[in-house]
Amino acid sequence: MPAFPDPHRAPTPPRLPERLPLRLQDLPPRAARFCLRVADFLTGEFRRFAASGGEPSPASPPGDATVSGPDTPSGTTLLVGVSGGADSLALLLALRWLAPRLGLRLRAAVLDHGLRPESAAEGRAVAALCRRLGVPCRVERADVDALAACERCGLEDAGRRARYAFFEAERQRTGADWICTAHQADDLCEDMLLRLVRGTGWPGLGGMSAMDPARHILRPLLTTERRDIDAFLADLGVQPVRDPSNADPAYRRNRLRHQVLPLLRAENPALGDALRSLWELARCDADYWTRRLDGLEPETTPETPPEDSPPTAGTAPPQCIVLPARTLRGLHRAARLRLYKRMLDRLGPGQPLASGLMALDAAWRAGHGGACVQFPGGKTARVVPLVVPLSATGGNGEDGAGGIEFRAPASPVSAREPE
Repeated sequence: MPAFPDPHRAPTPPRLPERLPLRLQDLPPRAARFCLRVADFLTGEFRRFAASGGEPSPASPPGDATVSGPDTPSGTTLLVGVSGGADSLALLLALRWLAPRLGLRLRAAVLDHGLRPESAAEGRAVAALCRRLGVPCRVERADVDALAACERCGLEDAGRRARYAFFEAERQRTGADWICTAHQADDLCEDMLLRLVRGTGWPGLGGMSAMDPARHILRPLLTTERRDIDAFLADLGVQPVRDPSNADPAYRRNRLRHQVLPLLRAENPALGDALRSLWELARCDADYWTRRLDGLEPETTPETPPEDSPPTAGTAPPQCIVLPARTLRGLHRAARLRLYKRMLDRLGPGQPLASGLMALDAAWRAGHGGACVQFPGGKTARVVPLVVPLSATGGNGEDGAGGIEFRAPASPVSAREPE
């Protein structure tokens, strides 16, 4: 079985070479091609976002000399989350050289988790690198240990919550449009396996999205291989931080990274390509089902916002959503399951698993009025008994026929943040 790297190895500080190219055209050819692939991925994601009905990117200021086209995010401000590790440094550098080409404005954010004695010095080193690159940077420290104890969750989960809360606060403070995280292809593979272990259904099994408009998150490196990131940094003489916690087998993600994935790649060396194809198929299916379900408007309580989308910062999720039987009848089981998930997602945090969704559908189809299914995040779904027998309405499911009532908990329940 593959062995873990040494988790007790001393971390290395981030370092840039004394001289660093200032323009994309001055980079070594392989490094320049790396940046251009990131640009192609970004513009493709913004094109897809626009096609799905998202807001177009701001127009470039008059006289702005960029080579961007109508599908690029010109004029957009990106807040880049930087830890000093290989992935986040590669992301920051690539975006720094692409910014003039795409008309981007960049800012950086560093959160010191306070879990290692050297973490404060690493944060200062990253801030110094950002100054050299001309990128405004904000560094903050969080007591992740105390947060884990308060929230009764693991350190990894607490760190994730602290990071995203800090990034979102900084995005709002600076007026940035998107938060850029440095998730790359290996992270995508690990995420898909984690979702499989948790029992996630399709198309969520396809892994994290490259663009999450509800949380303003953008992942420009999501399909980039780690070996390409390492080669990019090596070509530039950049030394990233090597965080020893990434080798700690106490974390499930590390066990998948260092034990499971190497075994799967031994069986199929092209595993990364296969999983990226699965990711793309999942995106296609998600787009289809989004369009397919958009016309099926549920009944909601008065406090429910009209938008049929996951709750965003500053928007209170609804407390109750009712799907009437007339909406559910005639739908294929695949459509019903996805509609249930959509309603549960609208109620707030907590990922509904496939087993719960299937149990709910079985109860509804069997007409088990009053049956209640519990979902993560304290959410419930209850089958509403028929008020009027179907025979009395000619079997056409008029108002009064039962349906499913989805409810959020009376008080917020701590739930795991999505990746």
